[in-house]
Amino acid sequence: MDLKALFRRIGYTEGGTDTERLIRLHRSYATHVPFENLDVYNGKLLSLKTEDLFEKIVTRHRGGYCFEMNGFFCAVLRELGFPAYGVLTRLSMYGSGFGAYLHRMNLTEADGVRYICDVGFGGDCFMEPLRLELGVPQTVHGATYRVVAGTAPSMEYTVQILRGDRFEDLMGFIDRPALEADFGVSNYYVNCSPDSGFRKMLMINRFTEEGRLSLMNLSFTVQKGDKTERRELTWEELPGVLKECFGLDAVPDRKPEGPGR
Repeated sequence: MDLKALFRRIGYTEGGTDTERLIRLHRSYATHVPFENLDVYNGKLLSLKTEDLFEKIVTRHRGGYCFEMNGFFCAVLRELGFPAYGVLTRLSMYGSGFGAYLHRMNLTEADGVRYICDVGFGGDCFMEPLRLELGVPQTVHGATYRVVAGTAPSMEYTVQILRGDRFEDLMGFIDRPALEADFGVSNYYVNCSPDSGFRKMLMINRFTEEGRLSLMNLSFTVQKGDKTERRELTWEELPGVLKECFGLDAVPDRKPEGPGR
């Protein structure tokens, strides 16, 4: 892997302790590579091969969704000497209960501490890795999370996020490495099933140092500190926003239907 090209892509410089390297790498990736589902929305089949992901993310300056982003990030971590592996994950959207294993994230270790890494979740995910430490609130980029024992059957751990005055379930997983074939099966459903929301809605997200930029269909949200601004884009405005705010030359091949969340 051409790590120098990757480092230029994400503005990352090596150096420091393993913990410092991991946090800086995760943060650099999350602020430079957008979560985006344009290929799925446009009906394209996705490849999870590391060389194809490098070409898409590094060479063509694209992003991707969880199976692409976290799969590639896991390969990068291993290349840099981190003992990383991927796990299949259930998501709980706004505390509504867990769904199937349709998300990938990574576990690794730095300086004797275990971490959860996720650069491929377009929702309220963490810009820096979370320590796999039970019951301890961790505030990252203005949001507070904690890891607790599994809150539903078939999961060992649950990651929760603080919304208002209470913690809500966000994702659940078992600490067991999944096979690439496992990710392939789950990815095929998300990529190809007519029931997959990724085929129906445009979803793009990128962290900034001040907050976050999000696009859901044509609803564009700019979060900067404590301020949030949202507006509806026109179809004609969309290519400019994709380029200027997310660094994407790709565009959807059809106009999104319905408002964003």
